[in-house]
Amino acid sequence: MNKLTVLLAILILITIEIKSQIPNEGFENWITIGNYEDPIGWATMNTLCTGPFYSCTKSTDHYPVTIGNYSIRLENNTSLTQMTGGYGMAITDTMAYPFEPAFPITANETSLCGYYKYNSFNDDSMYIRLVFFKNGLMIGNNTFVTGTTTSTWTPFTLPLTYPTADSATLFLSAFYPNSQLDGPNGNSVLLVDNLSFNNLVFAETHYTQEKELIRIYPNPSSDFVYIETEETNFSNQILNIYNGIGELIITEKLLQNQQQIDVKMLSNGVYVFEFISEIGTEKQKLIIQR
Repeated sequence: MNKLTVLLAILILITIEIKSQIPNEGFENWITIGNYEDPIGWATMNTLCTGPFYSCTKSTDHYPVTIGNYSIRLENNTSLTQMTGGYGMAITDTMAYPFEPAFPITANETSLCGYYKYNSFNDDSMYIRLVFFKNGLMIGNNTFVTGTTTSTWTPFTLPLTYPTADSATLFLSAFYPNSQLDGPNGNSVLLVDNLSFNNLVFAETHYTQEKELIRIYPNPSSDFVYIETEETNFSNQILNIYNGIGELIITEKLLQNQQQIDVKMLSNGVYVFEFISEIGTEKQKLIIQR
């Protein structure tokens, strides 16, 4: 191998940006185990189920519709216990507690993104939790929680706050337990699809629009804010509002270029407004001050 070839190879290695990879993030790959299927790279409660009910199943209801064919569907069954597979849960790699590292974190990821549907029964709340590790030791977690039923695919963005992590595990659940032994309140159903870091999946690649797509004013605000957008296609425009600890508190579909949003219910503080459209995403901070 000549010196020029070696030099080019080194330059290529230097310029490649290695990204963290969530196992089977679009839930396209499944393996048949006896009478059920499990998503490859994920552990579920199916191994404890005897049928015909299985708490994790492959669903053809997926999003975005142009990407892949499947999503993961998690369902609780309150007539069953944890040891008989009645909990709608899935975790990367292995169903272990305390949690164990499942995949490497190779970049300073700023957010976990994805899409979900949720049908809550008897005040259940679903949650998606990313648990971080460094040198094999757990250093913390970030969690997206909501008890709101949504019958349409809804995007979420979970801010991440552990930049020094070297590995992680991801946990999905159709209910929110208050303790390790706490079970679901109802037979709630959670669907999740196309998980990713930093940007929502819109097409075959992750894409964030650099042009300013949204204007929010006044800022600071107390009662109402106005949202102005440059987008003209209103078929899939969504505004998410997150509080200071990254919890999604409001989701609205934008129906026109200028829209008034009532923020009187928000307490004083800093909020993140996330605008999502077919051509990209944009986040801006809004201060509520009275």
